[in-house]
Amino acid sequence: MKFQSPNLMLSFYRAHGGVGSKHLMPAYDSGDEAENFQAVGMRLRECLVSFIGETTDESLVPDATSPPKKADFKGWMEHLANRLAAGDSSAKLRSYLKAISIETWSYTNGLTHAKNAARIDAEIALKMVEHLLGMFSAARLRHARLSVRCDSCQSYRVIAGVCEHCGWVDAEYVPHPQREISEDERARRLAEPCTPSSDISTFMTPNDFGG
Repeated sequence: MKFQSPNLMLSFYRAHGGVGSKHLMPAYDSGDEAENFQAVGMRLRECLVSFIGETTDESLVPDATSPPKKADFKGWMEHLANRLAAGDSSAKLRSYLKAISIETWSYTNGLTHAKNAARIDAEIALKMVEHLLGMFSAARLRHARLSVRCDSCQSYRVIAGVCEHCGWVDAEYVPHPQREISEDERARRLAEPCTPSSDISTFMTPNDFGG
């Protein structure tokens, strides 16, 4: 299930990388006509559809409920918001996540057809998508944080199954297995030139490294 995968944040960043200059600047800088900025809207819409493809699956859909169509961004984002911000205490966050999903999709989709689109319209759409992805990333981190809590003192300071506050040990904690890589692969990765963070379109997680 994609939502429960420890690499979910990697999926978020894959989609977020699609918003970066490497992918959008050719369209953004190709001219000052409306069609150039409409093209930015199309790229952003593709990014949003890719985002749900990377981060959602049928595990988010309640039983006896039909899943949304594959490219139904608003439908899948509603289910994702319900999972990331479940319960009464998260009602305001859940409502906000759903609202920005609807408005961001509506704005970017409208930009693709806007005959009078200007550069500032493309800039607004870009900022809206960046904000949406950032908010869902933060909600995912919050969800993970709230789901790990000490059974004894209710502290959130539980690291690797051990409460740093009172020493409680989670008997059910199982560390995520590390993926081993060969020495040749390690050497190849270390030999590759450093890539500026502004050009990164795919982030790696600690689970991608052995040792």
